[in-house]
Amino acid sequence: MEVLYSLNEKDLVANLQKMEKAPDVQSIMILMTDDGVCNPDFMNPLLATLKKPIIGGVFHEIIVKSKRTDKGALLLPLNFKITTEVFDYDLDESQYLQKMESVFSENKFSTGSIFIFEDAFVSGKTTLVENLFNFFGFNFTFIGAGCGSYKFKSFPCIIHNSGVFANSGVIGLTDNVVSFGVAHGWLSISEPLKITEIEQNNVLSINWEPAFDVYKRIVEGHSGRNFDQTNFLEIAKSYPLGLLKIDGEMVVRDPINVKDGVLQFFDKIEVGQYASVLNGNIESLLAGAQKAKDICIGEVSKNEYVFCIDCFSRVKFLEDDFVRELELISGNQTVYGALTFGEIANVGYSFLEIFNKTVIVAQWNQKN
Repeated sequence: MEVLYSLNEKDLVANLQKMEKAPDVQSIMILMTDDGVCNPDFMNPLLATLKKPIIGGVFHEIIVKSKRTDKGALLLPLNFKITTEVFDYDLDESQYLQKMESVFSENKFSTGSIFIFEDAFVSGKTTLVENLFNFFGFNFTFIGAGCGSYKFKSFPCIIHNSGVFANSGVIGLTDNVVSFGVAHGWLSISEPLKITEIEQNNVLSINWEPAFDVYKRIVEGHSGRNFDQTNFLEIAKSYPLGLLKIDGEMVVRDPINVKDGVLQFFDKIEVGQYASVLNGNIESLLAGAQKAKDICIGEVSKNEYVFCIDCFSRVKFLEDDFVRELELISGNQTVYGALTFGEIANVGYSFLEIFNKTVIVAQWNQKN
C-alpha cells in the first residue's frame, strides 16, 4: 500500500481506516506535526479503534514527498508486524527491565530491529535508551527520534494504540531487517579535551578550566570572531562538540546556551569523556548526508521510498541548502521522515546513542 498524507482530522480518520482494512499492511507508523491535529481528545478515541500496531510521534516538521512541511500527518504502511509498548520516564531501572521482560519475552528474537520515538524535552529519555540497550544488546538494530516542537517543552507527542503521551517513549520490535546509515559531516578543529565537571546536561569545566573559556578560545581562534553570550547561538550552531568514541566515530552534542561560564547542551555528556570542538560548512554536511545514504542503500534500491530522520538544527544551519540535502538523500526515490530533536541509533557494533546535528537514512523491504 502507498504512503498516505492527511491535512485535517477527517482525512486522517479516512486514511487510518484505509490502512486498517488493507490486507498488505500489518503495522502503521504515524509522523505528525504539532499544528493542532494531534489533540489527545481527538487522537485517543481514534487510536483505540485500531487493531493494527501503531507507533509514531509528533514533530515540528515532517518530510513528505522529499519536501519539509509543518502541517499534516504522514502514515507509513509497514508490511511486517511490530510489537509495541509505551514506557513512562518515571520508571526506575528495575521497573524498565521488568516491563521489557513482561512485554517482549515471548517475542524476543535473537536478532531484529527496534523503532524508538521519545519525548525529547525530558531528561528521562537517556535512561530509557540505556535500559533498552541493556535488555536487547548488540544484535539488534535501533533507529529512532526525539519528538517535540520548537517550543522546547514537553507535551503529548508519543503515539501508540493506547493514546498520545508526554514524558514517555514508545518502542516497536520486529524481526524484520532495517538497514540504515548515520553520518553528520562535522570535522574536528581541536585537540581532544577532557570533560572534567558536569551537572546534568551542563558542562562546568573542560580540562579543569571554566567550560566556556576553553570553548570560546577555540571558537574565536578558528572563526576570527568575538564570541560571547549575546551572539552565542549565532556562532555556536557552527561549532558543536564531538564526543570521542573507542571506534573513532564522534557523537555530536549541540550547545544551546551559556550561563556564568557553564555550557548547556541539549543531551547528556558524561564526566571524564573526551571531546573535540567541531566545525562544518554546507558542503561538509551535504557530504555527510551522502555518506549516510551510501551506507544505507549502496546500490540502487528497488524500494519506492527512503526513510529519513534528520536533525532540526541541521535545517537551521543549512537553511535554503537543506533542499540539496533532501535531493541527495532522495536520488531516484521519494523521501519520507521527520525533522527531529535528537537522532537515535547504534552505529556498527557499538552502544546505542542519542545524536545531535546528525542524519539517519533508513530503508526496509517494502515489497510483499
